[in-house]
Amino acid sequence: MNTKQLYLFVTIVALASAVTLAGMLIVALTQGGVTAQHFENFFEPQQYANELLRYETGIRAILGIDGLFLVFYTATVIFLAMAVRDERNSILVAVSIFALLVATFLDIHENTDLLVFMQMAKGNLVPSVEQLHSRALWSGVKFQASYLSFFLLAFALPSKTFLEKFLRWSLWLGYVPVGILVYTFPNPLFSWARYLLMLSGLLILSWNFYLRSKKAK
Repeated sequence: MNTKQLYLFVTIVALASAVTLAGMLIVALTQGGVTAQHFENFFEPQQYANELLRYETGIRAILGIDGLFLVFYTATVIFLAMAVRDERNSILVAVSIFALLVATFLDIHENTDLLVFMQMAKGNLVPSVEQLHSRALWSGVKFQASYLSFFLLAFALPSKTFLEKFLRWSLWLGYVPVGILVYTFPNPLFSWARYLLMLSGLLILSWNFYLRSKKAK
């Protein structure tokens, strides 16, 4: 593929990622405000099972959309890495991709876990303390891996225009620090801020590469 096609692919999959992320936000807001991230935390097993059943419809919808989202955001980072990689940053980009693939695998594992826990709850079974501990642990690792990926990749992003520079600095000073605060100092405001930073970042990325595609050959 040529440079123009590569830039267009980044534009399309980044926009698709933003749309699916917005879809998850809409479902969450219309289904009591509970997101899948609520079930990444550790709490009493019976309460965990009860809340899964209470929000079953919304969580199933969110997990369905998230299945698409993780495909799109993984494709976004891979195409983006192809677009920005050169001989000076190849190691940085490779490590970023590896971290992102770790996050993608753990995201798939998490979604499957929640669906299994939901089926267990419908059969009057509750997940064990060990299972919930493992779920919370690996969900934390998932996000930390994604923060590492985006932090490193930001160094390779183009930075000629204001929006390109803004995207880089918003990753370094916005998305990554806020994301870490989500699990070190749990607060719904941090969780919603992470969503909004991710959504705005994907939209800006899509727009930046759309403009680049119009100039590329």
